[in-house]
Amino acid sequence: MTILTLLILTGCNNDKKDVTAAAEGFLTALVNNDREAASQYATEEFMKGDVMKMIDPQYLSDSFYEAMGVSKDEIDEEAQKAVDEYVNQIVEKAYKDYEIQDVKVQDEKAAVTVRITLGYDPEASNMISEDTKELISAYQTEHYDELISLYKDEGEKAMYRKLYSDLIPIVVGKMKEQLESGESAEEKTILSLEKIDKTWLVTDLEENRAGANAAGTMEEAAAAATTSSETAAEGVSSEYAEAGATSEYASEYATEAPAEAEEPGEGDTAGEYSSSEDSSEADTQDGGENS
Repeated sequence: MTILTLLILTGCNNDKKDVTAAAEGFLTALVNNDREAASQYATEEFMKGDVMKMIDPQYLSDSFYEAMGVSKDEIDEEAQKAVDEYVNQIVEKAYKDYEIQDVKVQDEKAAVTVRITLGYDPEASNMISEDTKELISAYQTEHYDELISLYKDEGEKAMYRKLYSDLIPIVVGKMKEQLESGESAEEKTILSLEKIDKTWLVTDLEENRAGANAAGTMEEAAAAATTSSETAAEGVSSEYAEAGATSEYASEYATEAPAEAEEPGEGDTAGEYSSSEDSSEADTQDGGENS
């Protein structure tokens, strides 16, 4: 073995160790939900990119409200807190553990194959539809009078504000239960690294299923909360409209009723006819006597 070959092999081995150390540092930071620590092993561009946004609590929270079409200040503090807790739970569970399976280095670039263990089953949030329907139905029954009154006195917007504030914690709470009770899942991903100024840094996370699952779960939560609120709102507004129509009809009927009451029935007609005959007979008798 020549000295040149030995130097090349030593350099490759050193690079492989450095790549592994950088990958481990980055992945450990993700498991610990420590973005600041993760940034020490990745490029600034990567940390600000779409991949890392998907496990950023603020980004996920904003995405939730955007998907619902409401701003954060349109719901009460309890609902805001429920969203924040759910977001944090998803991010904390996105990366539970990891195992580096393969490291390949070529020149100034490297690829690290990693098996990621998620802290939750991303399919768990798909199982809440029937339970949610029952909860929404119970909510409508319990708060019907209050919602009708609010819709009547303050309008549809005020009713929606209450619906969102009340139903978001219900829906999100149900999804949290599913995440907590569900089993973990595993995904395979590839970390790309590049040697920049003699330091190996993460530049990409291919097939970021953990992040995609986190973002997808928030979208499902927003969709469930929106659908639940709209369903409840439609029920209230339609029943209010029907009640209003019935009330209007009753009012019109009451107004017309006296006129109908003045029309004589069969008994009244007979009575009037008898009175008329009696009056005629009396007039005849009076006329006879006068003559």
